[in-house]
Amino acid sequence: MTSTGDIPFDKLYGDGEKMGPLMPWNIGGPQPAVRALCDGGGFRGHVVDLGCGLGDNALYLASTGLQVTGIDVSHVAIDCARDKAKRLGLEVDFQVADAFGLAEAGTTFDSILDSAFFHTLPKESVPEYSSLVRSISVVGAELQLFTFSEEMTPDFPGPRRVSATELRTAFSADWIINTISSAQYSSSLPAEAVSQMVDPRTFELDAPTKNLSGVSIDATGCVVSSIWHMHATRGPAPTS
Repeated sequence: MTSTGDIPFDKLYGDGEKMGPLMPWNIGGPQPAVRALCDGGGFRGHVVDLGCGLGDNALYLASTGLQVTGIDVSHVAIDCARDKAKRLGLEVDFQVADAFGLAEAGTTFDSILDSAFFHTLPKESVPEYSSLVRSISVVGAELQLFTFSEEMTPDFPGPRRVSATELRTAFSADWIINTISSAQYSSSLPAEAVSQMVDPRTFELDAPTKNLSGVSIDATGCVVSSIWHMHATRGPAPTS
């Protein structure tokens, strides 16, 4: 299976530079929440960025001296990320791969970044994802996961929303959950363009329905959403 179901990411990325209703997650740089987390020491050792997209988060982490691997299923996105790395003079191991195949490679990581990847998965894939992050992490590894929130994220079109209960259920067997807290997720989507958002699976307009009162606007006039940030530490292997 592919980790993100039927979302045609190569078609979505196109030339890698689109923003707004079709590709609102492309803000032309790292997510501010990820950058602040990195600046505060939230990552260490060898970091893997799952669903790294155009590579901006991975490149920022690498700019601070971290060893970084970026994984994405889109050839277009990875080609763009590699071009950025070359222009910036940064070393990141960008790989075109389905994240669910990482366990077979046998590489383990000290830190895992999931910036808006988890919520692209169908709910039935969550147990497989939980097994994946366990298998590719060392004991004591840090998992930093950002996902749309069932409780907080406004109801504009996009990936499914995840509850705090789902996060605890999915990860508490193998991870010590340190915090599940509110974070801000930036976009390149002007507020007036919310009604022009496109369903990533069909490329058809998918107008919002309700709960838009929670939409905030940043200094550039673009939508900022409240999401979950879960920080967890990999616990020891269970003893028989």
